[in-house]
Amino acid sequence: MASDGLERICEEAMRVGQRIDLSDCPYGETTGPCHFISRPANYYFFLAGFVKTERLKDVLEIGTNYGGSIMSIAKGLHEDDIASGCLVTMDIVLKNSEAFRKYPCIRRIKGDSLEPKVANKAAEFFKAEIDLLYVDSVHEYDHAKKNIDIYTHALNPRYVILDDIRQCEDMRRLWSELVKKFKEDAFDASEVSIRKGAGFGVIKWRA
Repeated sequence: MASDGLERICEEAMRVGQRIDLSDCPYGETTGPCHFISRPANYYFFLAGFVKTERLKDVLEIGTNYGGSIMSIAKGLHEDDIASGCLVTMDIVLKNSEAFRKYPCIRRIKGDSLEPKVANKAAEFFKAEIDLLYVDSVHEYDHAKKNIDIYTHALNPRYVILDDIRQCEDMRRLWSELVKKFKEDAFDASEVSIRKGAGFGVIKWRA
């Protein structure tokens, strides 16, 4: 069971995030019945609020898609951290390039996150340990676990956020293993972030 402290952090993150203007951070293209969502997803407000309340500034995202999540993270940066912070996002394709021009603080990497040369390129952007690793890539056990293993080893993040922890059996299995390992330092924030169906998990990785 997650600690009260981590739960309170997540609740405060959502409360603060809901006051941040994310109107230019649409979810974008989907594989569902609605091919394009022009509004931000609910959990984008959580991400923005989490960055703001925890004063995070060095973030790696795996799985950019249309860019709404990393743009929301950028919106959560403290004004004093915009210049010194480092936001990096990677995906096998680069979408929505025009919108990214408004976010010069975001670095983009095109490539497979499991490839050593891509992992090395990502690590080179950061001077030291990072604040947040956000994993939203292929929702398969081996793929998600390898991403976590590679980038936590290389960058020792303060927090890890794993999207879609309820989406399929593979992700439920991975989240269950992480909960057993981290115990009270793992919190299922699916309800808090209004992502009850797909799921959203937060781990305090580094003490």
